[in-house]
Amino acid sequence: MRHATSVEPGLKSLRISPPFFSLYIHIPFCRNLCPYCHFYRIPPRPADEDAYLPALAREASTLGPRSPDPVRTVFVGGGTPSLLPASFYSGLFSMLRDHFNLDGLMETTVEVDARVTRDELSALADCGFDRVSIGVKSFRQTSLKKLGVPHDHEGSLALVSWAREAGFASVGIDLLYGFEGQEMGDVVRDLQTGLALMPDHISLYALEECGEKGPREGDPDATAGMFREARRILLAGGFRQYEICNFARPGHISLHNLNYWMDGDYFGLGPSSHSALTSRGSRKRWANRADLDGYLKNPSSVLEELCVEEPEKRPVEALILALRRSGGVELEAFTRRYGIDPRTLLGPALGQFREMGLIRSSAKVIRLTTRGMLLSNEVFERIL
Repeated sequence: MRHATSVEPGLKSLRISPPFFSLYIHIPFCRNLCPYCHFYRIPPRPADEDAYLPALAREASTLGPRSPDPVRTVFVGGGTPSLLPASFYSGLFSMLRDHFNLDGLMETTVEVDARVTRDELSALADCGFDRVSIGVKSFRQTSLKKLGVPHDHEGSLALVSWAREAGFASVGIDLLYGFEGQEMGDVVRDLQTGLALMPDHISLYALEECGEKGPREGDPDATAGMFREARRILLAGGFRQYEICNFARPGHISLHNLNYWMDGDYFGLGPSSHSALTSRGSRKRWANRADLDGYLKNPSSVLEELCVEEPEKRPVEALILALRRSGGVELEAFTRRYGIDPRTLLGPALGQFREMGLIRSSAKVIRLTTRGMLLSNEVFERIL
């Protein structure tokens, strides 16, 4: 078991913090195939839903013997996981315990859409989930229409309180911004409405175009202004930014997602899921193709080996992941873990990034500036 070399804000009360080992389970079923979504999803078919848990169990039986002990976080995403009944998730947790060590579990998260009901939330909490992420996208009907999302924004206003009543220890909402036709006032009102509901976590995602028929990205300068203003509003509202797109109240950081950014290991189950496992300094990566029919017939038939990152190449990927965190890269801890100073990896680019106002560095830490967060893809491409 690897212990963290430093503790993120909001994690000081935890005995163990990332990096550790996590499980992700993908639920591909979705009642509305939103035109902006990049994730693998298909319309629900009853026969497929019935066959899905047995297929997950077959994959888990092959992964279980290879897993590090113990599993610290479980995240169920999609798709729309809340489309499946509570009995599926009771069976899922029972199955996972058959193949993995869940005794040290610290966090269990499920994603739901904004059409989830009060009873469905209660049933999911009763199954063992302690954290929920609600895909609100926007509280404004005009914005939802532009995004191609069918739900009524009025229904979203009760979801946070319903989730609290259900017993979830942490309740988060997801919001989208930066799409064509959206104005600064729309973003501000979405955030004001969201803050008034008192969630514990807010994920703020800039729209990325997905195909020719989906909503288009807005003007880049306007989108940058929206990010800056949204960040200001959330920080003033008592949230801490711990990653480019993610903000949380103290004590409510997503440990599962933080494990990705702190270069932890994880297994993904289900079509389109990804896995990464470290052994003797090398990291093996693999993924399942986005093919539900193939997965249901034989999960191993959709497996694709992606790459093996040798010890000398892993630090570059780890550096990019670490720069996504608002805390940045702690130089001493990074050097101790990977055997190389991150300033050496950056080379002359470090000075150039500083001159361009993209990176701020000290004797202990390197981190992205707000401008660097806005241009993070360009920074990461340059590092690679």
